[in-house]
Formats: sequence, structure tokens, C-alpha cells
Amino acid sequence: HTELPPLRTLLARGCRKRCPQCGEGAIYVRWLTMHTHCPVCGVRYLANQGDLLGPLFFIDRVCFIIPFIVLFFFRVWYPSVAACVVVGVVMVGAMILTMPNRNGVSLAIDYLLRRKQGDLADAETKRDL
Repeated sequence: HTELPPLRTLLARGCRKRCPQCGEGAIYVRWLTMHTHCPVCGVRYLANQGDLLGPLFFIDRVCFIIPFIVLFFFRVWYPSVAACVVVGVVMVGAMILTMPNRNGVSLAIDYLLRRKQGDLADAETKRDL
């Protein structure tokens, strides 16, 4: 049974699109096509296909929605229409380009929660037998 890495390490591994457990195996076969297991240590990435949805929604809100609310709702910035279009295009581009990294961070959060709940302990014990 491997020791649970610190949260900071898990998030860095996820951002680099690496296995949250060993930090070496790639998460993706292609841009958004995930491996089912780590090619290095063998940990199963997702127990259920929709497991990344909750952490991904949280990360998206923190990185993309909340800054818009602060800028526009609280009148921190008074942009022109052209500036709104440019910022909108940049934000959509950033959301698309960072999708694999955000999914990796979501996977790391899911891994942490599953380890703390003991869901991965049984799989690791069975693998070692």
C-alpha cells in the first residue's frame, strides 16, 4: 500500500497530466481520451465515468466564472463592447486549451477523496495478492 501524497503534489501531478498515485504514468492516450489504468503503477483512474464532473465544475467556477462576476457585477472594470468580445474569446480559448489540465486536477481530487474514503485500498490489496 503506497503512502498518500500531499494535496499539493497531487494537484501538481494532475496539472501535468500524470497519474495521481505514482506521478509517472500518463493520464491521457490522446488529448481528452483517458487511459482506464495508469500504465506504470496500474491504479484505476475512475471508478465511474462521471466522477470528474463535480470537481471539474468547482474548478471551472473558481477559474472562469468568479472572475467574470467580480469584474462585471461589482463594476471593477468598465469595458467597451470590443474589450468584452476579446476577453470572452480569450476565456473560451483558455477553457478549451486547459481542459486536459483541469481534468487532470479533477482526477487528482477524485483520487484523494477515494483514498480517504478507503475505496482504493481494496483494489490495491487485491492487486497485491
